[in-house]
Amino acid sequence: MNTHKKLVIAIIIVLILIISFAAYLLITNKPENTSVCESLGCPKGTVYVGSVNSDKYYVCDCQYSKRIKPENIMCFSTDNEALSKNYTKVDC
Repeated sequence: MNTHKKLVIAIIIVLILIISFAAYLLITNKPENTSVCESLGCPKGTVYVGSVNSDKYYVCDCQYSKRIKPENIMCFSTDNEALSKNYTKVDC
């Protein structure tokens, strides 16, 4: 096999590895389990919650999110959605 073909094969293998790693990162770097959000009364796709009586928001499995009364819960799908409503993220 000549050097040119070996180089092309090596490049293809590297590209496959990079794409696979990127896909892995996208799958595993979700902010939290959305089923926890659903158990708090939020619709599917929710990843953050806050209270109508506060300007803070949290990941759904945060200890503080579990203290929010169901009638006061605000559900957010993204950081940008919460930030656009003047909420501030709190890390747990």
